[in-house]
Amino acid sequence: MAPDKGKVDVAKLSERRTAWTFIRALLWKNWLIKRRHPVATACEVMVPVLFIILLGILKSTTTTVAVPSGWSDTSSSTGDAALGTSYNLFQPTGQTLEWVSADLPKFALHESSMTGLLLKLGVQSVDDAIRLEELSTADQATCATGVIVNGLMETDTSSPYRVPTECANKVSPYKIAIAPDNAFTRDYFASVMEMWYPRVDLMNSSESLTVPSFSESIMFFDTNDALTEYVKSDDYGKGIENPRIYAGIVFDSVPLGDKIGSFESIEYSLRLNSTDGDSVGRVPGTSSSVLDTDPFQTDINVDYYSRYTVTGFMTLQTLVTRFVSCMPEWNSANQSTSGVCQRSETTALASSSLDNILLDTLNDDAFIQEVLNTGFVSGEKSFSSILSNMADDTKKLLLTPLRQAPQPFMGATVAPFPVNSFDSSSFYDTISNVFPVIFALSYLFTISRILVVFIQEKELRLREFMKILGVTEKTIIITWYMTYTAILFVGAVVQAVAGLAGLFPKTSVILTFFFFWLFGMSVLALAYLISTIFNRARVGSFVGMIVFFFMHSMSQGFTTGTAEGAKTIGCLLSPVGLSLGVQVLADAETTGAGVTFANVSALSNNFRFSTALWMFAFDTVLYTLIGLYLDKIMPKEYGTTLKWYFPVSPSYWRSRRQRAVTVQTQDALLDNVTLDVNPNIERVNAELREQERQGEALTVQRLRKVFNIPGGEKVAVQGLNLTMYKDQITCLLGHNGAGKTTLISMLTGMTAPSSGNATYRGMSINEDMDEMRQSLGICFQHDVLFPELTVQEHLPVLRTDQGVRE
Repeated sequence: MAPDKGKVDVAKLSERRTAWTFIRALLWKNWLIKRRHPVATACEVMVPVLFIILLGILKSTTTTVAVPSGWSDTSSSTGDAALGTSYNLFQPTGQTLEWVSADLPKFALHESSMTGLLLKLGVQSVDDAIRLEELSTADQATCATGVIVNGLMETDTSSPYRVPTECANKVSPYKIAIAPDNAFTRDYFASVMEMWYPRVDLMNSSESLTVPSFSESIMFFDTNDALTEYVKSDDYGKGIENPRIYAGIVFDSVPLGDKIGSFESIEYSLRLNSTDGDSVGRVPGTSSSVLDTDPFQTDINVDYYSRYTVTGFMTLQTLVTRFVSCMPEWNSANQSTSGVCQRSETTALASSSLDNILLDTLNDDAFIQEVLNTGFVSGEKSFSSILSNMADDTKKLLLTPLRQAPQPFMGATVAPFPVNSFDSSSFYDTISNVFPVIFALSYLFTISRILVVFIQEKELRLREFMKILGVTEKTIIITWYMTYTAILFVGAVVQAVAGLAGLFPKTSVILTFFFFWLFGMSVLALAYLISTIFNRARVGSFVGMIVFFFMHSMSQGFTTGTAEGAKTIGCLLSPVGLSLGVQVLADAETTGAGVTFANVSALSNNFRFSTALWMFAFDTVLYTLIGLYLDKIMPKEYGTTLKWYFPVSPSYWRSRRQRAVTVQTQDALLDNVTLDVNPNIERVNAELREQERQGEALTVQRLRKVFNIPGGEKVAVQGLNLTMYKDQITCLLGHNGAGKTTLISMLTGMTAPSSGNATYRGMSINEDMDEMRQSLGICFQHDVLFPELTVQEHLPVLRTDQGVRE
């Protein structure tokens, strides 16, 4: 028996309608559309490139400074702005520091002495006084002189060294906090410190400059938490009775009881003032999990070591170190100490030459110089002149702690390492505030174009038309992804080359390419995600650009001190990753280091360039998956949707064969049920009834469609039950508005039903429309064509979709 030629042709057509066939046809269609708009397509590639070129041109107008090796900076001393300056390490002036009103050496700094720090407490107390200007001129002078020059810092009103009454509670003296308050800290440590740092009058004349004693300058707290709560209290720093805290020494682990004075483990922490957040404190913040380092640093950064050296951190560290190395004798019987070191070798022997060296270190003390600069010490501008007239007994008091190891034999000098020569560009610092914004703006056109192509296909019913032809939705999305992957690839190549030529000459061109390409892919995925929410291209593209720029604005909430983890999470918004990534690029180019494979994972301002790369890739996958999900559940003007929980619905993952068996089983059970039959409807014969059992008939069950209209609802189809049998032609007759078109639209998936269902071969229009469309077609009442394609260009696309050979 000869085979049915029609069935053979249909089978061959079906075999030729593969996923690759559809992809090839749609890629050809996308190519034709892009070719039809050459200017817009070129702009998708070139707009970001033009921004890079323009920035490169602007950069070329600025001066790149060649910084020589050694102790150098970018300032010019020869009149040539393109050449930096190299200095002697011991350049005596050239640096200023917040908190210290003194001209400091440019590089080699001297650790402040404890004597200087005790004097500094008075200066800082007056500087931070509350409304001191409300006092009379005479009272202001008396108050400031008493606190700064005479060392009147006591808060005890009965003490002869209390803060002057002329201060009228305007001055809250600074103290050094000690915690916890126990026998070790109060009777041992503080007692020894009082022996080392008693009250000292430095000038033997009618003028006075008095250093307050250690005991007058400290404040005990029961615990570290008590110290914290005190500083956070509302009354902190208000008046004499609520002193401010300049620094704190917190002993975390110390020997107690009979073990005091023994060589046991001693652990302590130093706490200096620092406002929570990004405000600069006396020392750099240490709350982050990693050390704040700059892998691209090529210049000398004097900030950190200067603050540690001068503002008191190293001073207190040396203080505790001298105490521990000395480990004074302790009498456990009467709970007292003689102050004599158990290790005699830690105390330097007295000699005139050594004493002069040790005392000379006070000449370089920034705190002492700050006191002399206040103008309250009459006639004295340097400590050397005070020292030349100082009594021997006074010198002996100053030398007592200085002779304890570690002694400042070399002047307690702290200096940076020299640097290699490098090129420095100020361009990136100049535009640092707008640099990331410029790159975000350059992608607005790209994302708007991608949004248009995704949404316009839905708006013009082209996507549903292609799905009726048998093209799956994932194929449509894949082809657009492939199209824009190529476009973005070309754009990234040109961007990388343009960056290498001007804006990012020191950065690896491969890394620059991946940075822009991966970000472009995340923009593509983000555009697809946003497109699933809208049905109008104009509205969708406008809102999409706003959303994109809003996501970028989130990067303004991140600072250099923000934790790395927070920045990584922020990169879930890919424009944030773009902003942080270009900041790393700018930092690397500023110093001439550039981002290379050697430092791509280095931490710069708590962010790694490699993080931006892999987060772009992750965002691309994440946005795509979310977009695929939303595309299934978001209401559409054309097409059907699934329930929001469809991914966890067993029926969604059940195979077509299993669904067909389920429907047939349900039909078999219905044979045993007696139904009321409408006498106005013709009963079908056994053959047609068998088609229903086998699922060969299209069965409509209580199908209903309601449209929302101004003022209420319009029922277009109301609970329709209908069966269409194989080998029959079924016609729908009815007046205008009867619901014929609406019914066909629901059966073909152009419109989602409000309720009810229709099944065919075990497939449901609510759950299996993609599979049902393999067996149906529709001729629309209105043109459903690609506006950019001619009739001739439509033919090969539609022919390939149908599996027809040329």
